[in-house]
Amino acid sequence: MTIFPKIIAHRGNSALCHENTMAAFERAVADGADGIEFDLRLTKDRRWVIHHDADIPVDGRRRLIMQMTVKEISAVRVGPKTDPIPTLTEFLGWAKSRDIRLVFDIKDTGGIPELIAAVEAAAPPQPPVFSAFRRSVLRDIRRQRPDWKIALIVGGVRSALARRLWLGAILRWARRHNLHALHLHERWVTLTTIARVKDAGLNLAVWTVDDPARVAVLAALGVDSIITNRPDVGTKTVKALA
Repeated sequence: MTIFPKIIAHRGNSALCHENTMAAFERAVADGADGIEFDLRLTKDRRWVIHHDADIPVDGRRRLIMQMTVKEISAVRVGPKTDPIPTLTEFLGWAKSRDIRLVFDIKDTGGIPELIAAVEAAAPPQPPVFSAFRRSVLRDIRRQRPDWKIALIVGGVRSALARRLWLGAILRWARRHNLHALHLHERWVTLTTIARVKDAGLNLAVWTVDDPARVAVLAALGVDSIITNRPDVGTKTVKALA
C-alpha cells in the first residue's frame, strides 16, 4: 500500500488569503489540508500571537511585537481584508473541533512555559509538532516536555557540498535530542538526503512547495509531509496519485 505525504498548509492557505490569519486557516481546512503550519511570536506580556515577522505596522511605523501587549496587538489589522492577528489561545480554541495536525513554527526564545500551558489547556485532537530554526527553543521544549514532537527547520543552503557536509552534523544533533522530524528547504531534497533522514528514524517535511509537478515528484520520492502555500493544489495533486 502506497502512503502519500501529508499536505501541510504554510501559514494557512497563504496564496489565496493573508498569511497566518483565521481566514487562511479556514481556507486550508476547506481545501482538505492534513495540517496547518503557523508562526508564533511572544508579546511584551508573554502571550503568544500568530505572526511571521518580528514587527508589525502600527500608525505608519513598525513596532516590535515583543514590545507590545496582546491588547495593543488585538487592535492591529493586517492584509487587504484587514484581518486581526490571532492569539495562540484563540487559534487553539478554533482548532480543537478540527481533526488537523498543528505545526508550530516558534520564532522567539523564552515563553515556553506559557506555550506549554496554552497547548495543554486546549488539548488538540492530534499531537502537535513543535518546530524552530533555533535549536535553543527545541532544547528548552525537550527539557520540559520530553514526549512532545519537536522538529528542526533547516534553510536553503545554496552550496550542494555544504549541504552534504552539514547533513551529518544535523542528523547527529537530531538523534542526540530525540527529534521527531527535520523540516528541510526544498533545495536539500535528493534521494541520498531522504535515505539518510529515514535511516536516522526521522520524519521528513519539505518546504515550501507550490508547483504540482514538484509535489508529485516529492510524493514519489517518499517524503512524509509537504509544506505548501497552496494546500488546494497540494491536496488535489496527491489525490490524483492515489
